[in-house]
Amino acid sequence: MTDDLKPRISMRGDEKDGHIRAIFFDFGGVVASLDRALLVAFEARHGLSEGSFIRALYTIPEWKAAELGEETEEAWLEAARRKLDELAGRPLPDFLEERSWMWRQLDRDVVSLIERLGTRYDVGLLSNATLRLEDELRGYHKIDGLFKVIVNSSRVGMAKPDARIYHLAAERIGVEPSACVHIDDLEQNVRGACEAGFHAVHYRGDFPALERDLRSLGVEWS
Repeated sequence: MTDDLKPRISMRGDEKDGHIRAIFFDFGGVVASLDRALLVAFEARHGLSEGSFIRALYTIPEWKAAELGEETEEAWLEAARRKLDELAGRPLPDFLEERSWMWRQLDRDVVSLIERLGTRYDVGLLSNATLRLEDELRGYHKIDGLFKVIVNSSRVGMAKPDARIYHLAAERIGVEPSACVHIDDLEQNVRGACEAGFHAVHYRGDFPALERDLRSLGVEWS
């Protein structure tokens, strides 16, 4: 983590305990981990270069529209299919079937941490996602009850790293931005959180480092 992405600490001595009141988690890349073995196998099976799958899904204009609720998930996935076909040089008929499991691997360490944090802090989910997110959390993962608030970009018409979505998240959970932490796997979203007045942790899949970063902000759990 570069110096400007380290957790921002703004605690006076008498505020150390209880200064942080709310902790927000991103979904894909933090709460749910990418199954990289399956991803690599998919790309190898279809002769795609490394990173093609993610580029096809998340760097196309249709994704930007879908995460703001301006495009349907179906239209986004069809555009991603076309992009993957273009990258592969031929149709890939199994794309939509294989995509379904990409974010369905919960990071059990992170989920356990959320459960423990929830006894002392307000915990929220702040995610750039499609309208399917809430159904996935409730119906498939069954973890929607872990979060006091769920802020889904496609439902509020704004997306990270726009400062407005962080301010909305803080408002909905009922605390000032300076009393919030946001944990995200994408650098631009970590920067956005800091610019919105949040504390922020850049999570790269190193769970012990996540615990250390949170403790450095005065966040404690049993």
